[in-house]
Amino acid sequence: MNIAIRNLLNEHVCSPGDVFSFNANTKTITYIPEELENEDGSLALLHEIAHMRLGHFSYNYDVELLALEHEAWEETRKLAKEYNIEVDEDHITECLESYDRWLGKRATCPKCGEYSLQKDKSTFGCFACDCHWKVNERKDREVRKHILKIKSQISK
Repeated sequence: MNIAIRNLLNEHVCSPGDVFSFNANTKTITYIPEELENEDGSLALLHEIAHMRLGHFSYNYDVELLALEHEAWEETRKLAKEYNIEVDEDHITECLESYDRWLGKRATCPKCGEYSLQKDKSTFGCFACDCHWKVNERKDREVRKHILKIKSQISK
């Protein structure tokens, strides 16, 4: 393990786990120990440290989360330079694209397939067919949708 990474683990509240994440409530970074042996793992740790340093504690809309992710990756690039860790731009692109795919799945109407508007943290509404649905909030799980109402059903 890179000595700089070892020092970062000691400088922050970090806990080994099965994912890289930052818990804003406890200000704890979870990391995958065996992944820290490679550059992508080191980059993932720096990314979570970036979230913490930037004060990314909450968001209300998916587009805000996407902006936080972009901001954190920009900060990660700076940290990587500071700690002499190689930046894999393909890895960063794949991470950001995974959020784009997640957002797209949540925002696509389950009835007509149109891209729709987010109403609050877990509710969406479609302009095309007036369908409204709730989604699960976990980013590490399959997107699940529960239809709340469809205007055509209410009119009958």
